[in-house]
Amino acid sequence: MGVEALSAAELMHRASAAGVEMVVSQDGCLQLRAVHPPSDDLLVELAAHKIEIIIALNAANDPMPSSAWLSRVARLLNTRPAVLLEEGHLESHDLVELADADVVLVAAIIRASPAWIDRPQRVEQSVEVHAVEEVKPQHTIHTAATASKAWQEASAAYNNHWMSCPDCYAATGR
Repeated sequence: MGVEALSAAELMHRASAAGVEMVVSQDGCLQLRAVHPPSDDLLVELAAHKIEIIIALNAANDPMPSSAWLSRVARLLNTRPAVLLEEGHLESHDLVELADADVVLVAAIIRASPAWIDRPQRVEQSVEVHAVEEVKPQHTIHTAATASKAWQEASAAYNNHWMSCPDCYAATGR
């Protein structure tokens, strides 16, 4: 099974079945305890998904899940939670220490930090295919301001006629 095929929950279950106990220390590090050393493959998979496992373990113990708090901060910054952790804008111990902090304030502090401002912008392209739209000719709407001299004269003659003609203009007494 490949590393990318396993979720944090599946890895935690495999580790538990192998006799590995996982704990998040006070400083936010993932600690493993086992009676017998786990396989190298399992250790590699656990290391590759360490951040997700820490989030899952903290979420299980927090009154407000750390993953929900982290997701709210990421949403305010228009990014993904993993980006905040991978780029070091937040650390795993921040999820515990700042769990009661206002997400708007934390997002504002991150947004103002030089590390956030100077970070390389990720280009995420969608895989949508856009159809080429047919170019339609544009039509200019003519008004009195953009009309030709001939049209303006014709309009003035028409208006003068119906304003003065008793058959075209309705009298106010009717």
